[in-house]
Amino acid sequence: MSVEQLTLLDPAPDTPAKRPARPRARRPDLPRPAAQSKTVALGAGEVLVEHRYPEALGFLREHGPDAVAVLTVLLVDAEVVEGRLVVAASTRGVAERLGFLSKDSAHRRLRQLRRAGVLEARPSTGPMDPPTYVVHLDGTGIAVTRPSN
Repeated sequence: MSVEQLTLLDPAPDTPAKRPARPRARRPDLPRPAAQSKTVALGAGEVLVEHRYPEALGFLREHGPDAVAVLTVLLVDAEVVEGRLVVAASTRGVAERLGFLSKDSAHRRLRQLRRAGVLEARPSTGPMDPPTYVVHLDGTGIAVTRPSN
């Protein structure tokens, strides 16, 4: 190809390049009103999942919002067995309940929570049964409250 055939785009030298927008600086920490502690009455079958800050914020930053969403779905279905939270959940079931994660992404988040020690896999009860996990919420800043029947 000869030099004459090449056409190079030459941006106009007068036009300044746009700089990417930067996030605004944080305002200094202003005093916030105290969080109101209100009692929530739970009905049968209802679960209250609380995220207590700043501990929950650290967990969110470390593991990401998708992992927190997966953990929340598991907590809603968990039952107390011998004083521990136990849940049986399939990867596809978690993905379907959330609606915004694929089954592959849900599987990655479940693996991530297992590596972090939040989920502990229990031995399988059968070849077609979904995996069963024991949920450990220590250090996550997340708590579950269930009504006492």
